[in-house]
Amino acid sequence: MIENPPSSPVSVTRRPRRILFITASNLGDAILSTGLLAHLARTYPDARFTVAAGPVPAPLFTPMPFVERVIPLPKRRYSLHWFDLWRQVVTLPWFMVVDLRASALAWLLPTWRRRIIRPAKGWNHRVRHLGALLRQDPPPAPQLWSNAQQDEQAAQLIPPGSP
Repeated sequence: MIENPPSSPVSVTRRPRRILFITASNLGDAILSTGLLAHLARTYPDARFTVAAGPVPAPLFTPMPFVERVIPLPKRRYSLHWFDLWRQVVTLPWFMVVDLRASALAWLLPTWRRRIIRPAKGWNHRVRHLGALLRQDPPPAPQLWSNAQQDEQAAQLIPPGSP
């Protein structure tokens, strides 16, 4: 009789969760969306985040410790910027796509979950509108990070003791 060797425990390595976060091209709305991004990072601590943002607010997202990649998204004629973004992200397996610009791109990417903002009904503060996307009440407050270089620049621009 031939015995099978004892089976060794199989280590199952799970792919990291990738989340694509498409945010605003203007600075103010991008800052307001940072609370939602921070909430997602707390909810999925093992996730790797890619943030697509306009070229002006894009540097806000680089110091965030959970952001793996920032894609500046300058607007182009005929909305070709969406095609540029699609080419950069279509080959990656996405766990979730969060689209705060309500583009068609979120529907064209294979993903397990989609969260696409819809136009607000009536007047609502943007932070509340964003929080409703993930059923957050109260909504997460905006949150910014900085790196050493940014801290140094700020110290040069704002002398100690200044208001």
